[in-house]
Amino acid sequence: MVPLAAKRKKGLVIVESPAKAKKIGGYLGDEYIVRASVGHVRDLPAKAADIPAKFKKEPW
Repeated sequence: MVPLAAKRKKGLVIVESPAKAKKIGGYLGDEYIVRASVGHVRDLPAKAADIPAKFKKEPW
């Protein structure tokens, strides 16, 4: 039997700076993954098909 906690997916929180990511990650704990964008996130596509062709071959 797999424990319930092992079945849960972690939430992702994206903040602007690494310092904010560290601080917020400390508050949220292990249930969340907190990462820094190191800049502004302006417009995210709703689905992968909406990504412009010129960016599809870019490494992630």
